[in-house]
Amino acid sequence: MGFNGKQCIHPSQVEIVQRVYGPGEEEVNWACRVVVADEKADGAGRGAWTLDGKMIDAPVSGKARAILKKAEAAGWDVAGLRNKWKDQEPE
Repeated sequence: MGFNGKQCIHPSQVEIVQRVYGPGEEEVNWACRVVVADEKADGAGRGAWTLDGKMIDAPVSGKARAILKKAEAAGWDVAGLRNKWKDQEPE
């Protein structure tokens, strides 16, 4: 949608706005998998790698990190997701 923010005039609107404009479950899980695997790839000295047959490089991992930052601000349990995907390896 291209929106990064929305004004609310009442606290009851916050949850709805976060749900509508925040990242979805599939997107957050993808981002978490990318970030976890990217940390492992970086530790192995790999600049580019693949996940699900798609190339992952610095711009893609940067996007994934931004998604996780937004998800955390919207109330997602990012630490719990990182634990869930802790075994994700770069391909």
